[in-house]
Amino acid sequence: MMKTKKPKIKISLQLLFLFTVLVSCNTNKNNIDEGYSINGTIEGVANGKAILAKLDLVTNERVDVDSTEIINGKFKFYGSLESPYVHTLLINKKSKIHFFLENSNIDIKANINEIENVKIIGSREDSLFRSYKTDDIFERKKGMEIMLKYPDYSFAAFTAYYQFQLYNIHLDTLDIIVNNFEEPVTKSEYYKHLKKILPSIKRVAIAQPAPEFSIPNTEQKLMSLNEFKGKYVLIDFWASWCAPCRATNLELVKIYNRFSNNDFTIIGISIDKDRDRWLNAIKADKLSWTNLSNLNGWDKVSTEYGVKAVPQNFLLDPNGIIIDKNIEPENLVKKLENIFSNKKRKS
Repeated sequence: MMKTKKPKIKISLQLLFLFTVLVSCNTNKNNIDEGYSINGTIEGVANGKAILAKLDLVTNERVDVDSTEIINGKFKFYGSLESPYVHTLLINKKSKIHFFLENSNIDIKANINEIENVKIIGSREDSLFRSYKTDDIFERKKGMEIMLKYPDYSFAAFTAYYQFQLYNIHLDTLDIIVNNFEEPVTKSEYYKHLKKILPSIKRVAIAQPAPEFSIPNTEQKLMSLNEFKGKYVLIDFWASWCAPCRATNLELVKIYNRFSNNDFTIIGISIDKDRDRWLNAIKADKLSWTNLSNLNGWDKVSTEYGVKAVPQNFLLDPNGIIIDKNIEPENLVKKLENIFSNKKRKS
C-alpha cells in the first residue's frame, strides 16, 4: 500500500498495489461516456475469472470491486469512479496486473506467462505510472521528482501519500508539495487522504515529542510511553502478517540483544487483529522486548503517528523526542554505536 536506501517498508505489493477506487461499479454498460470501460485480452487463458480489486485506504484491506468471466481469453468491465486510482486485476486469483484506472476506454493485453509485460492503452495516468519503476515511488529523489513535476496527476498525490510517511521531509517542503497540486487532483481520493494524514506527519517530525499512548501488552496490562522515559526507545509498528516486518524482526532481535543493557529498548506496536497470530509471531520471532497492541488493526495510535503502512519506526531520545524515523537496522546500529560511545567518553 514509507533508500536513498529504501526503508524496509516495501509497503508490500499487498499494501502498495491493491488499490482503491470510490466507485459504483457493475457490468452493465450504462453511462459509459461518463465512466470507464476495460477491455481485456489474456493470451494463455481460455476461460476463468477476472477480479477488479482495490485497497481501502482507511482499513488498508483489499476490497473486491467487481468480477467477470473470462471467455476465450477476453473479459470486460464497466463502471465509473470519482478520480483516478491504482487498481489490481486478478486473473484466476493468481496473476496480478496493477494499473491506474480512470474514466476512459482502456485496453489491456497480456500473456499469462509474461504478465509483467502487459500492454495498457487508454489511461493518461497509467502512462505516467508505467514510465517509472515501482521502486521509484519509494525512492526519495525519484519520488520528489514525481511529486513536484506532475502536480496535475493523481499518480503524484499517490506517491506523496507514501513518501510523506516514509521520509523526514522538511515541514515547509511538505506544504509546498501539497499546495502545488492542481485540480482535479485536489478533488482526488489520494489528495484527500494525504491531507488527512498531514497533521499527523507534522506531529511526528524530527525534533517533535512522540505522542503519548496507553496500549495493552501481551498480558493485557495497559502501558504508556511515559514509562520508558530515560531510555532511547525504538517504537516499531509491525504486524504478524507483514512479511517485511517479520524479516526486520530478525535484525531487531540482534540489535536489542546488543544494546538493551545500554539504556536502549524497543516497543513493538502491532496492528494485528487476531490475538493468537500476534502472540505466535512474538514467540516465533523471539521478541523479548515490550509488545503492545489494541488488536484493532489500524487504530487511533497508528493514526496519531501517521502510520498507514508497515513496518515503520521512530527512534526517541531519553526525553521522548523523535530523533530519527524509519531507520533501517544497519543505520540503527551505527546510530546507537555513536550515541553510546559518546556517552562513555563523557562519563
